[in-house]
Parts: sequence; structure tokens; C-alpha cells
Amino acid sequence: MRKIKRNAAQCRLCGDIIESRYTHDFVMCKCKSCFVDGGHEYLRRGFAHSPDDMIELSEYYEDEKEKPEK
Repeated sequence: MRKIKRNAAQCRLCGDIIESRYTHDFVMCKCKSCFVDGGHEYLRRGFAHSPDDMIELSEYYEDEKEKPEK
């Protein structure tokens, strides 16, 4: 199962790199055009104008505990 390692994005309008580090950590860029939320639990994105205003920077890893045993 894929787990969130880093929940981050960059605003194309102001250049801010924003990162949500824990659950319900709502972070908005300085020009208020986009936000990230969810920490390592979920990805939530929002934008004022267009989804193209944001560059996705999130990273994932595979959770070894979730692999089925043979």
C-alpha cells in the first residue's frame, strides 16, 4: 500500500512551496491562490483559479507491512 511521505505543492503564481506536515494541517501560499492539507494521512488540494496554478510535489513510499504473505 502506498503511504504519503511528503504532502507538498508549489504555487506557480507566487513560488511558495507549501507543505502539510500533520493531519488537518491546512497550509496556504502567501498569495492565497492554493492550499494543501492532510499531512501524512490524506492529500487535499484547493486553488482559487485553476489546478494548473499548482505544481504537485508530494512523495510516497510503499508500506511493507501491508504486503500479503506468500
